[in-house]
Amino acid sequence: MSNYDQEKWIEVYKAALMELEHAAMTGRISDARTAISSRLQKLKQLPGLHGQEFQAIEDALNNLRVLEREEKRFAEGEKKRVLDEALQKVRSLAPRFQQFE
Repeated sequence: MSNYDQEKWIEVYKAALMELEHAAMTGRISDARTAISSRLQKLKQLPGLHGQEFQAIEDALNNLRVLEREEKRFAEGEKKRVLDEALQKVRSLAPRFQQFE
């Protein structure tokens, strides 16, 4: 266990990594970024070396970027799925309207 494992950003970051609901993912990622930003501000004010924590923060930010890309890909896929379903419904209604022509 490192000396920064009890920092709030770790808890919030882990929550983002463990989130399974896509609807909540964006909020979790945002919360993690906010907590990390807050911690970075505190670290600037603390004397001493914090190399391990800075590396952990860099790794966390990289992982959050991956999560964001995956969430964007999922959202685009979900949007396409919804549009495809709507198109199928419209197509299924077309014959009914054609009988009125």
